[in-house]
Amino acid sequence: MKSFLIFLIPLFFLCSLDAQELSTKKSNQFFLEWNFGLAYITDVGTSHFIFPGTSLLMGKTWVNENNYVFEFEAELALPSIVTGKIGVGKKINNSIVVMGVRPFPFHLFLQSSIASGEKGYWITSMELNPLQTDAQSMSLYSKAILNFGYRWNLSKKKQ
Repeated sequence: MKSFLIFLIPLFFLCSLDAQELSTKKSNQFFLEWNFGLAYITDVGTSHFIFPGTSLLMGKTWVNENNYVFEFEAELALPSIVTGKIGVGKKINNSIVVMGVRPFPFHLFLQSSIASGEKGYWITSMELNPLQTDAQSMSLYSKAILNFGYRWNLSKKKQ
């Protein structure tokens, strides 16, 4: 429950934010992203350790005229083979903050972009698995993940 509250508080924060610069146009962006990160693995016998991972994904981000964001991604990943994420958030100036869920391996996440450039931008995310020990297999025994990645803009449409 404590883990869930840690993710609930930023949600209330995001819902109350007003971007410094409101956009007058809607946009959607198709992207390719490469991530690398570290997972904190627990409850495999009595061991606890850090395990590296990487993923290559494609996704789409929609931003409405009030700078609210909807985003989804599908990924090829190691060690989980396939994964994905879906989230909602807010665009604040040139950065986007998104929170959501990764269905498998199950984690809740908070992700932020770092000011966009012409061809793309860096992102970082923190993920937390709120499941109890008996359901850890749904998260591949990962309790937390810290990711860094680069996202290339493949298309951008303004409506």
